[in-house]
Amino acid sequence: MQTTEGSSLETANEPNLLQLKDILRDELIAILETIRGSKALVLDKEVSGALSMIVDFGLLKEHGVEKIFLLEAGPLDTGATKGVFYFTLPHVQKMKIIAEQVKAGLQASSNATKEYSLQLVPRRTLICERVLEEEGVLGDIALGEYHMDFIPLEDDVLSLELPATFKELYLDGDFSPVQYTARALMRLQGLFGFFPRIVGKGDFAQILAEGLTRMRLELMSTGLGGGNASNALAISSTFDSVVIIDRAVDLTTPLLTQLTYEGLISEVFGINDGSITLGGSAGTAATQGGASGSGSDAQAAAKRKRIMLNSSDGIYRMVRSMNFSAVGNMLSKMSRQLQDSYESRHKAKTVQEIRSFVGKLGGLQSEHQSLKTHVSLAETILKRTQTDDFSSILDIEQTLVGGGDLTREQMACFDKLFALADLQAPVPGVDGELRGQTPPTSSPNSIHKILRLLCLYSLWRGSHFKQKTYDAWYEEVIAGFGFHHTFTLDNLDKVGLLSSPSSAKAAAAAASAQRVASANTADESLTTGLLTTTMPSTRPRNPVHTNQLGFIRKTLNLVVGDVRESDPDDVSFVYSGYAPISIRLLQCLVRDPAVYTTNTSSRYAALLRPLGDSRLRPAQRDGHNMGGVKSGWEGWDDVLSELPGETVDIVQSPSDRDADAAIADEMVKRLGEKAPATLVVFLGGCTFTEIAALRLLSQQHNHRYIAATTQIINGNNFLDPLIQKPPQI
Repeated sequence: MQTTEGSSLETANEPNLLQLKDILRDELIAILETIRGSKALVLDKEVSGALSMIVDFGLLKEHGVEKIFLLEAGPLDTGATKGVFYFTLPHVQKMKIIAEQVKAGLQASSNATKEYSLQLVPRRTLICERVLEEEGVLGDIALGEYHMDFIPLEDDVLSLELPATFKELYLDGDFSPVQYTARALMRLQGLFGFFPRIVGKGDFAQILAEGLTRMRLELMSTGLGGGNASNALAISSTFDSVVIIDRAVDLTTPLLTQLTYEGLISEVFGINDGSITLGGSAGTAATQGGASGSGSDAQAAAKRKRIMLNSSDGIYRMVRSMNFSAVGNMLSKMSRQLQDSYESRHKAKTVQEIRSFVGKLGGLQSEHQSLKTHVSLAETILKRTQTDDFSSILDIEQTLVGGGDLTREQMACFDKLFALADLQAPVPGVDGELRGQTPPTSSPNSIHKILRLLCLYSLWRGSHFKQKTYDAWYEEVIAGFGFHHTFTLDNLDKVGLLSSPSSAKAAAAAASAQRVASANTADESLTTGLLTTTMPSTRPRNPVHTNQLGFIRKTLNLVVGDVRESDPDDVSFVYSGYAPISIRLLQCLVRDPAVYTTNTSSRYAALLRPLGDSRLRPAQRDGHNMGGVKSGWEGWDDVLSELPGETVDIVQSPSDRDADAAIADEMVKRLGEKAPATLVVFLGGCTFTEIAALRLLSQQHNHRYIAATTQIINGNNFLDPLIQKPPQI
């Protein structure tokens, strides 16, 4: 089965997620209309990219926007504009920068009538108001909030575009991303009805689920109201459930090298805000045939080009979710088909046939340009994948997740990486445009690249991780990248990504003691909630096995030996033989037979749907909707106990009366079986490989799985917030 997304799954209740973009655009325009006349926008860098996906400058110009600035410390010259709008995340330091600029603007006599408006994204906070009040500008600036909730990146991908979510949750103890996600999900429920069932795994998944149920009950208590409130009180006929995956449950997936085409573009170039910026030869090849110029400006334009990567590009839509090993053949096939289309002009004899060809010519030229772009990208990626460095790292990754011991040569690879440490290496996904340069053939040895391997080793070696090895690597990191990375290593230890063997043992002992304490206070914990008994953690709370990931690997069939990369029949194709834990958990809920292995006990096999032909999924045989959550987590207790965090399974009843519970449960199950879609929420970030895996499952199950995430991540921007930046001199 090809994952080229050539056909869509259409039903009467198909969710139209692209309407969210229209809603966000209308709300933005309404905010801009609060100030008449000419306007200037000052955008937080972390917000500007997301806004560009909602509205273009042409529309902003129609509504009076004349200038756009990025929020930076220092004076701001907005000229003669009558209004200034700030759009920023609610961070204290940014409030101080804005306060200084507003005070400077008010002191200038020429700006006496200038109006200022501050829109906090996605929600306003009390601490930001307090800072503005202390700075003396709260009364001089109109304070509001722009509810930039889920942005539809594609018709099956939603993102809040919130940076550093995992770090905020597990290192800073800041629960704001959970609140933002809950409010975004409430907006979805206002459009499509409330989710019949909420299932999930992870501590913050439980906190989010409890927040959703509380917010819905509050809505019910206020009465039906109208519009969205009415929809939120009705059971959804669109979504059978929402599945919440806390990123802490699967720390492995973002650390691995992504092997789909879209994933490797992210790894090599860095996809930011749905686009990449090409430089050097890649940019030149991709922009041939474009506008020409002269001198240095023309050369710069030829070397740097922004390329949008979305489904509006038909070629990209076809190949983005494919394993990269199959992309070359697909592009070659498309090239031959395009050539045949051009050659058809020689067969045009009549005026009608000529007119028909001319009508197709514009589309052929656009397809030709797109094909050249993707051939150029694929060539650059191919050079990277053919290097010894890439092969060595990929071999180490696959050995670790496969449960094998690293050879002496593989361990020597770590020494080589440290020896060639590059403090100035550009980082795809963090340095968005790679400073306008063409990605080097061999990946530079940045701190991000090295830490990804170290974290992966720590996670999968577990008790076999020797203290002397950790100490040696600790010293190498400090010596190669700077003393400030003692904070980096401490951060990684705290969040459970790179734990020293000694701290891992201490954490295990603390978890054991906590289990005893929790058992002694079980009755109290039922009424006081999760946070009063334990803080959210990335470590399993009640593991039975010493090697938890080893048990998960065998039980959930994470490693597949005979993977079909060109014509995949299992989600493990996204890592050439490794299936993401997050996706396997979804398959457990769906009762997908792909989870079954010969090593799986008969008890687990009994949970899965019978399969007549081992190479065909049920939906492929009979065309029915075989997806969606059926029996929840029932029967998977042994697996769930080896993973971090709480387990969530909540049925949302139309009524909160106990007498209606049985009827409500039956109604929810009946409607859920007919619903065409399942919403999969990744709290803490989602990779392109996980999105590709969901698309394959959508085809196999004849059921749509829609990814909703706080941010699209790769290993670099996943770790970057945890990495201490060098001190400013």
